[in-house]
Amino acid sequence: MAAGALGMGGCASDSLSLLGASLPKFGASARGNGYPLSDAQIKSIPYASMGVRIGGSSAVVTILASVDGPRLHWASADRVVLITERGRLVKTIGLPRDLLTTRFTDFDPLAQIARGEPAIDVGVSRIVDLRPKDDFGVPVQSQCTVQQEETLTLLGQPRTLLRVRERVVVRKWRWSTDNLFWLDPASGQIWKSRQQYCPDVPAITMEMLRPPALTST
Repeated sequence: MAAGALGMGGCASDSLSLLGASLPKFGASARGNGYPLSDAQIKSIPYASMGVRIGGSSAVVTILASVDGPRLHWASADRVVLITERGRLVKTIGLPRDLLTTRFTDFDPLAQIARGEPAIDVGVSRIVDLRPKDDFGVPVQSQCTVQQEETLTLLGQPRTLLRVRERVVVRKWRWSTDNLFWLDPASGQIWKSRQQYCPDVPAITMEMLRPPALTST
């Protein structure tokens, strides 16, 4: 991986290789907090970090490997990379079926809610491409609904967050699902989400352990 910019809020670069020895891979045994690492070990990682669980797997800790504008590249020890944009999963590398690209047709309704604006049903919100079993230009219909406040405990710290449900319909696949996001209504920061982008890959749960903006340089 190219060298990350530590000034961007704690991005890791080739330090990922050094951390790989201490960051367990997917499938490692979990502790009481759901991670192979203790809370203290996770908090000691000097980079922005995010917990990830794919389907029913044990959670692993990923670190911020690089930043590309609003897109954040989160890498695991076994080189699975999840790319998010303002909390939404927009690309994957290393999964059985990867999300190659996400193109918004106008705006992301989730980002609109995170800014404190009313939710609007935009119909087709984005176009996605997947590989293998190449499938390009797939329209995704999206409707976001603000539900209620919930208190979640992340690394021992309770946070009162707003839960948002996104109803996703892909008519081309005759498939639908509900994605869930928990965000801070004051800052718009998405602290936890459960997202599924196709029926061939289980839902991916992500929770922010150390956001880039809160990471010391």
